[in-house]
Amino acid sequence: MQSQPEKAKSIFEFSAADLNGNEVPLQRYQGTVCLIVNFSTKDAAFDKVLALLTPLYRKYHNESRKDLNILFFPCFQFGSKETPDEIVARFEGATNGDGSPIGEIFAEIEVNGSKAPGLYRYLKSRKAGNCGGFVNSNFTLFLTDRHGVPVERLNAGIHPYMLEDMIDGLLR
Repeated sequence: MQSQPEKAKSIFEFSAADLNGNEVPLQRYQGTVCLIVNFSTKDAAFDKVLALLTPLYRKYHNESRKDLNILFFPCFQFGSKETPDEIVARFEGATNGDGSPIGEIFAEIEVNGSKAPGLYRYLKSRKAGNCGGFVNSNFTLFLTDRHGVPVERLNAGIHPYMLEDMIDGLLR
């Protein structure tokens, strides 16, 4: 399923391992807008980013609509290592422990270097950002359209209304 990043046309040509090690084809998100986020729950920005993403996810992904998916990838290139149990517990605590997740959490990855998965090599090649093909911190957000094509690369400092406007524009 893994495509050559330089030849890929969308994120749907890739798969990623979930926290339990199961391979998940990203094709399952076809027809939805996706936010792909590298993170560490020990990063100081974690609560701020979840506060930004939670209302958006709940607005666009609920019982009546499934227009937005958020794909979280733990990355410890910028901080301390965490276990899957620590990650899940931290997400549950940050979302008021109401049991409703705000996206899917995948297995740990590296976003830079030779161990970066094809998905991230593809995202960085399509939306290089200020650091070229390098992700310089956690909470780099890649926004894809319904066809799985990256349309924006953002940082955690984006204003919630700007991000909401971008998502609305992609859903029209």
